[in-house]
Amino acid sequence: MINRYHKYLEIIDYKLKKMFEEQAPFIKCKIGCSYCCKEGEYPLSELEFVDLMLYYNELDGNIRGAINENISRLLESKRQKFYECPFLIKGVCSVYPARPIICRTFGLISIRENGLNKMPFCVDLGLNYANAADTETSTIVKCAPDGTMPVAYNIDRKFLRSHEMEATFNIFFGKDKAMVDWLKEEF
Repeated sequence: MINRYHKYLEIIDYKLKKMFEEQAPFIKCKIGCSYCCKEGEYPLSELEFVDLMLYYNELDGNIRGAINENISRLLESKRQKFYECPFLIKGVCSVYPARPIICRTFGLISIRENGLNKMPFCVDLGLNYANAADTETSTIVKCAPDGTMPVAYNIDRKFLRSHEMEATFNIFFGKDKAMVDWLKEEF
């Protein structure tokens, strides 16, 4: 099943790359930014977690050691609602190729189930879409100088992990939990 999941990710990543390219005038993501990794719940499915742990097991021992220290601190912490991702090492994702779907899609405007747009929180930090948004109302108010308009995409996790996707790729995502809850079971 992992091989089929990787094929699914190849297709999703190809489409996401195009979306990020289309929205380049509004995207400020770069290596080391990592605001999106510093305070979240990081929900992921059982399949995503299994893939993440398979990748983790192949990492260099020093990197695994740093991750283990982060995990220990997290699990000992009383703050387990919003926390820094334990796989973030020196501002860089140590498991980038195996990152969960929520991490792959973060930074773009997404369409919620209710049809309203969901802006990434980094708009309030002056980053993604800040050059086109009214931060008080979280609405788009202008286009880029080249005329590019901000676009909301159907990249909601529920859509990307729907039964339709499971059937199409012959995969099963399984249970959904916050990363810390998966880590409690594993460590």
